[in-house]
Amino acid sequence: MNPWEASFSVERQQRVVIVGSGLAGLSCAQALLVKGLAVTILTPGYLGRDGASQRVRALAPWILLNAPCQRGDSPDRFFADLKRAGQGMQRPGLAEVFAEKAPQAAKELVELLDLEPLDDKPVLLPGNSYPRGRRLVPRGSGLLLRRLVAAVQPGAEVHERALAVGVEISEGRVVGVWAWHRPQGELRLHRGQAVVLACGGVGALFGPSTVPRWCRGSGLALGFLAQALLHNPHVTQALPVLAVPPVYFPTTAALLTSRIWVGEKLLPQLPDLESLSVQLAHELRRGQKAWLELDAAHQNLLPRWIRESRPQEDGHRLPLTLAVHHGVGGVAVDTWGRTSVPGLYACGESAGGVQGARRLMGTGLLEARVFGLRAAEAVFKDLLKSPLSPPSQTASRFLPLPTQPSQVEAFLDGRLGALAVVRPPEEVTRCLEELEAWPFASEAENGRAWLAAIRLAAARTLLSAQLSAFAREGEEVPRELAG
Repeated sequence: MNPWEASFSVERQQRVVIVGSGLAGLSCAQALLVKGLAVTILTPGYLGRDGASQRVRALAPWILLNAPCQRGDSPDRFFADLKRAGQGMQRPGLAEVFAEKAPQAAKELVELLDLEPLDDKPVLLPGNSYPRGRRLVPRGSGLLLRRLVAAVQPGAEVHERALAVGVEISEGRVVGVWAWHRPQGELRLHRGQAVVLACGGVGALFGPSTVPRWCRGSGLALGFLAQALLHNPHVTQALPVLAVPPVYFPTTAALLTSRIWVGEKLLPQLPDLESLSVQLAHELRRGQKAWLELDAAHQNLLPRWIRESRPQEDGHRLPLTLAVHHGVGGVAVDTWGRTSVPGLYACGESAGGVQGARRLMGTGLLEARVFGLRAAEAVFKDLLKSPLSPPSQTASRFLPLPTQPSQVEAFLDGRLGALAVVRPPEEVTRCLEELEAWPFASEAENGRAWLAAIRLAAARTLLSAQLSAFAREGEEVPRELAG
């Protein structure tokens, strides 16, 4: 029996490969295991130590869940807010599904993540027409997704510190993922009748970010490699954050009501975070330094490690920078997480089109839960409806390996970091030209080379999409790059 036949007949189970072990990936994995499917999980770090865990422990003093939760509100009203924020850039049906499923997902997450509320009633968040934001904190310390990890780990085949760097294709269908296993220093093929991309967004692609360093566009790079349709992969959201490693978000209220200094100049108060981010981006691009001066009330919300070791200037000033927080675009999916390529699914921040132009605050975890479960349902139904035979011929596609990976990382830290918010067409063009001219190596010496390969492929894809967006909007770009 050849290896493909073996993989298709183990205990008569169909096998699904999930790339990523955050909330979306683990929600999908648990649902598939319950349905009796075999599951392989590839994660670049350690199981469950995802963007959500990092954001909660290092980004802000609480978790926000933004979903209808009281009388007078409704999914229809929530959908109207999502539609307004999306500015016509959502994919058909996704926002409607999300608005309908978000209230139940919020209830599940309170239980699943063991959260307790900070307030007696919901608060009004930016972009909402009704108070529906709930501030919550985990009751325990440690891993945020520990209950999901405990549910999934015994039944799944888990590979930690495994970088997904290639796909296996048979007759136009994705039938496996190639991964570089960092502990062993080797490439392995993980076969499956379906592959789910749940590997986060593009935050770390730009350097400073609110997400782990391996959230550098793996879903975008693998989706492009599989020739899947992408949806506005260049659309991202950045936040002003304290430049104290790891970066920390001092709350919207603190940023909009406290004094912000740029050099010796005091910035006027701005109405929203988006306006503040754009203003700071222009100032930082001019080489200015920005500082946040907190009052006593907001200082008390800072975690102890910042209060005790923060770099200060002139009393209570803290250094400010910008960090990409969310990739709003990504691999294009339908309402069930199916991509344009058979056998390939996407959910969480790897998928694009749920929220269009701008993601409403407090919806990231909810989106991961809703579409992680829906992707599992779609995989199960698709495999039940059309069982697959072992493929006769397959082809392997790998991300191109750049030479001098450390220089790739340094180049992207500097050049993409400057493009986190403001993206002048001429700078995007020059950056893409240099990345496309970068020489490639024939083989990888270590995991750092593959990490650079992921970041380089995602950056080229994102910048190409940005130039195409400029062309549609009438910006001046060279014809050969307007694509």
